[in-house]
Amino acid sequence: MQEIAKRLSVVLAIVLFAGVWASHSADGRRLALVIGSSAYEAAGNLPNATSDARKFGAFLSSQGFDTEIITDADRRELAEAVSRFARKIDNDDVALFYFAGHGMQLRGENYLVGTDARLANEFDVAAETLALTDVIGAIEKKAKIALFFLDACRNNPLANRLNEQVEGATRSMATRGLAPVETESAGTMVAFAAAPGQVALDGRGKNSPFTTALIGHLAGPGLEIGTAFKRVIRDVRKATDGKQSPQILSSLSLEFYFNTVLPEDEQAPVATPAIDPEAVEAEADFQKALRINTPRIWKFFLATHRSGEKANLARQILSVMEPTALPPLFPTPEQAENELALNRTDRSKIQLALAAKGFGAGTADGVFGAQTRKAITGYQKSVGITGSGYLNEKTAEALGINVTRAEDGLYSSPMARLYMPKDFTGLETDQRVWKAIDCDPWQEKVYGSFEGHMYVVIHARWTTWKSADMGAKRCGGHLATIGSKEENEFVVSLFSKDDRLFDSNYEASWNGTYKNGPWIGLIQDEKGAEPKGGWRWVTGEAMTFTKWLQGMPNEHKPGDDFGMYYNHASGKRDPKDLPVETWDDMGPPNSTNSYVIEFE
Repeated sequence: MQEIAKRLSVVLAIVLFAGVWASHSADGRRLALVIGSSAYEAAGNLPNATSDARKFGAFLSSQGFDTEIITDADRRELAEAVSRFARKIDNDDVALFYFAGHGMQLRGENYLVGTDARLANEFDVAAETLALTDVIGAIEKKAKIALFFLDACRNNPLANRLNEQVEGATRSMATRGLAPVETESAGTMVAFAAAPGQVALDGRGKNSPFTTALIGHLAGPGLEIGTAFKRVIRDVRKATDGKQSPQILSSLSLEFYFNTVLPEDEQAPVATPAIDPEAVEAEADFQKALRINTPRIWKFFLATHRSGEKANLARQILSVMEPTALPPLFPTPEQAENELALNRTDRSKIQLALAAKGFGAGTADGVFGAQTRKAITGYQKSVGITGSGYLNEKTAEALGINVTRAEDGLYSSPMARLYMPKDFTGLETDQRVWKAIDCDPWQEKVYGSFEGHMYVVIHARWTTWKSADMGAKRCGGHLATIGSKEENEFVVSLFSKDDRLFDSNYEASWNGTYKNGPWIGLIQDEKGAEPKGGWRWVTGEAMTFTKWLQGMPNEHKPGDDFGMYYNHASGKRDPKDLPVETWDDMGPPNSTNSYVIEFE
């Protein structure tokens, strides 16, 4: 009787397991596009890429996939293959895309490189590569489940040279391999052969370590793809002595199995794992941080989620962006307080708040001495917080004090882009940043902090000074006022890296090249003595610092009463060779492609 019951439980397990698989994939087809490129015209040969594609394609065919294998594809053939594949997909299908060959990232975007690519300059990228986001978008929007395997982080001399030209020698070291990606579908998984910034090895055998591990584990009996990939990571790390660590970015809400047969020793249905609220929150915050993708936000993510798979991946991403920026895994109470960057005024407010709660901290002088430390410890214990004597965010919140991890420098990406306020929830604590991202949320921007003020450079084409002034006021700020050499240098650093923030051209009438930068809050009173006198800031502040271009202001036309960052040079010049850190006087008809807002 016990033997019969045992057999019945096994049969029941198989039926339940098969039912799960059927509900997730059997009602659609399994389709695969496999591409491997070895014979690059200008980027060297990758011996294993085409053999990897053929081997993985054969593996997929054995798992019931209708598989198309393409080898040594140029850019046109890549595009045609993806387009053809996307047209085949129905909304009940499982669609798998595999690419082995050269990939690259440029300014945070990933590209698959055609064999004909030469990449003489950054403007060749669109014509000679295929944007990974376009490939993912074309496939995931049509399939029930979309799986992407990218063995494309291999050492690419063309990409290395181009990244060094664009980003500089130091930064180019951080742009090796591929960048993290964002997926939009709830049925998408993207698997990289290596972590962000790592280079995937081509392998000494017939196949790469990544592809070898995929074939070895994906078809394990009864292995859900997420579990199988953990084994892939383990094998690749072992095979490469830890130099290469595959990464998976998954938004799969469905389970998927390459092989639905249960292991022989499986005696009962696999228990559904309990939902871990912390893991769910970490995943949600990770996706938000991925969309923002700035060092500041990754630091905030790690301050909240210090351990787990997503924390490990976040540390790898941050180590690529800023190799020395990793926060300690388990900061001491003193380190946690230092992260808040409290100024003397903040500390005085905290001392007053402690006194109001009945915990005397002595004179509210902004100095945390022994008496203040004792007061903090006592108050922490009274509200159920571990008594360390050092301030942390929980203690400040209990006291009703708003603290932020404030610091000078760039907060956003160096390139202007859109930011969605919802992505900052639970991560960003600085209210000035909320003002920055809430300001014209549909406009691309760059933002950062200097001496307690937030500066936002808005990308807005053909903007006049009056439009810029209205935009700044609408956001609750004002056009930037510049009071020192250091402040001017900081503002310049915000906009200087993105050519789209300038309006530049060659003017044949005077045989010169001009370059208009952002508008600032500099105006001339109507009663001022032309052209030099009467200049002031929109806030009413007096001018204590100036950075006029030589010979400016010159009142070239009547009404040139507004300040703009500007430079020019004689002859036909490449605008990139014209640094812009000086000002000129412009009039109401003049326009440019950006303006700088300052929040107090």
